[in-house]
Amino acid sequence: MEEELDLRDLILILWKRRRLILGIFLAAVFAAAAISFIIPPTYEVSTIIALGVFPDPTYTSQASAREILLSDELLLTVIKDLKLNVPREKFRSFKEAIKVESIKDTNFLKISVQTPNRSEGKAIVEKMVELFKERSEPSYQQHRQLLANQLNSVRTRLSAIETDIKKTREVLNAIESASGISPVEKDLRRSRTLEYLQSEESQRIELLDRYLALQKEINELKNVQVIRGAREPVYPVKPNKKLNVALAGMLGLMSGIFMAFILEYFQHNPLDLSKREGISAQNSQKL
Repeated sequence: MEEELDLRDLILILWKRRRLILGIFLAAVFAAAAISFIIPPTYEVSTIIALGVFPDPTYTSQASAREILLSDELLLTVIKDLKLNVPREKFRSFKEAIKVESIKDTNFLKISVQTPNRSEGKAIVEKMVELFKERSEPSYQQHRQLLANQLNSVRTRLSAIETDIKKTREVLNAIESASGISPVEKDLRRSRTLEYLQSEESQRIELLDRYLALQKEINELKNVQVIRGAREPVYPVKPNKKLNVALAGMLGLMSGIFMAFILEYFQHNPLDLSKREGISAQNSQKL
């Protein structure tokens, strides 16, 4: 007959095995606390950058920028410039400690590194940004110079058209004050001069719009910018001592309760030696 356990029986079993449960619980908590204090702390240093705003598919794309920042070539340059002690066999773990993440709905990138050395982590992040900016600078300056050349060309044409407009107005004034010509001839000259003046004014307005548009485009050009600089963190991200102790306590408590019910089961359902021998003999015959 199988015995059915009610809530009272369960509580009695737990109370009976309370020392076992408490012992396993405390052992797990103390072990987790000891390991958490032994493990060296790991800090996370991060910075946030805004990618450049200029027509370049490489340095203004989050995906491309991420590939460049995490490239072996750039990271090896970081190690060389900072004189870091990173053997070749540990380069992979060094690279895996660095993350470059896109910030949703922005052109921002978050660069972070996890390291036991806070000052070294700060230097790594800053050097990565510096090298990336150095690589993007030629493309940025090239596009800026291209726009500047266009702006100078428009400025020159605008200056020339304004000079022509001034001369055309002088001609128009001369026509108005001219004597010795018939009214019909004067009207014809005035009409032609006004048409030419209107054409020049239209060109001037177009050039002025183009000039202002180029100025605005140049002002909006930006290279990589640091939105939030790297700072040495105060608290480590690993190990999380409170979380480790809490999880260990929970697992220890569950293990203690499980062991209590297992021991209680075998205590009330002993397996005698003769039964064991019978089971062994049956297994031997089957084999």
